[in-house]
This record gives sequence, C-alpha cells and structure tokens, in this order.
Amino acid sequence: QNTQDNHLFTAVLIAFLCRGSKAAVLLSCSSTGLSPLLLLLLLLLLLLPSSAGVSSSQTITPRERRTLLDFHNRVRSQVLPPAANMELMVWDEGLAALAFSWASQCLWDHGPRQVMKYLGQNLSITSGRYKSIVEPLQSWHSERRGFSYPDRCSGSVCSHYTQMVWASSSRVGCAVRKCSNMHVFGKTWKEATLLVCNYSVKGNWVGEAPYKTGKPCSVCPSSYGGSCWRNQCSANSKLQPL
Repeated sequence: QNTQDNHLFTAVLIAFLCRGSKAAVLLSCSSTGLSPLLLLLLLLLLLLPSSAGVSSSQTITPRERRTLLDFHNRVRSQVLPPAANMELMVWDEGLAALAFSWASQCLWDHGPRQVMKYLGQNLSITSGRYKSIVEPLQSWHSERRGFSYPDRCSGSVCSHYTQMVWASSSRVGCAVRKCSNMHVFGKTWKEATLLVCNYSVKGNWVGEAPYKTGKPCSVCPSSYGGSCWRNQCSANSKLQPL
C-alpha cells in the first residue's frame, strides 16, 4: 500500500508542477522534458519512508469540500484590519491529491520536505474521528486571538491562521486519512484521523504581513480585472456559494 501511495504522489506531483504553476517555473519544467532538479525530486519522493499502519482511508466528500472552502473564504473576507488584496480561494484537485498522498504516510509532520519550499501546509490530528470537518478549521481560526497585524504572534502559534488568510494563497486542497498505530507527541495512538491542507502559493514568509491593509479589493492583482466578491479579488464577481 505504501509503495502505491508513493508512486501516486510522484505522478500527481509531476502533473501539478508541470501545469504552469510558480513551482513549475522554478523547476524549469517544460513540455519537452523534466529538469535534472525535478528528476532528483521525484527520485527522493520514491524513497519516502514506510508509514505507520494504515487502517483505512477517508476521502473528502463534496459537501466537506464546500464546507472547507466556504470556511476559508469567510475567514479571509472578514479579516481585521480589512485586506486590500485578499484573493478569493478556490479548490485545487492537484493540491488535494498531494495532500492525500502525504496523509497516507500517516506521519505527524509537514511534508514531504522537498516540496515545502513551494507549498504552504496546515495539519490537524485527533484521536478517533472528527465530529465535523469544521473542528480543525475552527482551531486554526482561533489563533487569530494571538495575532497582531502585521506579523506579531503573542500566542503559542499563529501560523495556521496566517496561512489561511495569506492573500496570495488562492488555492487550497485538503485530504483526510484515518491511521492506526501513529506516533504523535511521543506516544502511539491506536487510532488517529489526520487532516492535511495544502496551499498555493505558499504563505507565512518570515517578516511579511499576510495581506495589505486598505479598502477591500483596492489593491487586487491586475489579472482579476477589477472584480470583487465579498471583499475578495475574484475573476468572477457573480460567484455563488458552493
């Protein structure tokens, strides 16, 4: 099972990096072949270590996907102080597939580290099952209480929240995996449910604010053509809730 998951991750990564993303440019990926750096990256991914025992998988349902995306966009639209360049977040199946492949490793850690320089990532874990997919998102959102704009954190951690509201992180893809005998905080959990959310482009750059303050949509990237939807830069001002 682990070998299959590793090969799935590799295949998905090729598709993701070669579709015109920022990462693709950085890796010089083109339609005529893969760069030596990308080939090395893929080789390393094939050597991912064995994971804890995987008892079963859980895919995110369309309803849960809508819930995840709507929650992110609601949080992003209501930041204080208001954001001038907040981009509307959309679901990305490539990021979701990458998240599922990593979650399948059943490791309580960010990764794979070879792609963390290109993608943002939030993790959450619970023993047993989540009562609701919103639970971990609420936990990430609660970190806002310790965050002071532009980049001060007085709590134990604020990075989950700041990644959620990073203005240019306009794509998200998440996955849930049920694991067994998983090592967490120095103990072995017989049952655990792991949530992995990947973001593009990557946020949480040290010393940078997650967004620019000002009138909503007043500093949107030109690619949005001036469209604004619920305080967020959007290519379609007539979007409806998912």
